[in-house]
Amino acid sequence: MKKNKQAQIWGLDVLSALTMFFIGIMIFFIYSLNQPGESRETFELLSYDGKIIADNLMSQGYPENWEADNVVTLGITSNNKINETKLEKIYNMDYTKTKQLFNTIYDYYFFFDEKITSLDVEGIGKPGATKDNIEAKNLIKITRFTIYQNKTVPLYVYIWEE
Repeated sequence: MKKNKQAQIWGLDVLSALTMFFIGIMIFFIYSLNQPGESRETFELLSYDGKIIADNLMSQGYPENWEADNVVTLGITSNNKINETKLEKIYNMDYTKTKQLFNTIYDYYFFFDEKITSLDVEGIGKPGATKDNIEAKNLIKITRFTIYQNKTVPLYVYIWEE
């Protein structure tokens, strides 16, 4: 009588397949459990940077009458009202320098609901960006209210990760 050894090989195949299956399941669960944490962390970092940028913009900056060569903190207000001169100075600054002054690695763009008379631009921030064409993986919108020509106007700050 011949012994049938095919059953032993089949058992080894099943054991290998089950091992690979369980390793795949473990990798899937580890990835799926860590993914929401990464999204939450990115959201928190974007929110934090966006709030800092918005708060800085709503300040008068430092020093109070700053110029592009001596500015430490960018701000666009004087006496809690929009200062068009400061706004124009930020518009004329290099975008990379403003990102450094805002201390952010993310791209930003800010604008008002209405045009500011001294500037005929929609907003200030990343070159080529507008409020309608931002393509981002993660985008946060921060809103602050300020005064321009004795009217309350909203300031919108978009901050995103590409």
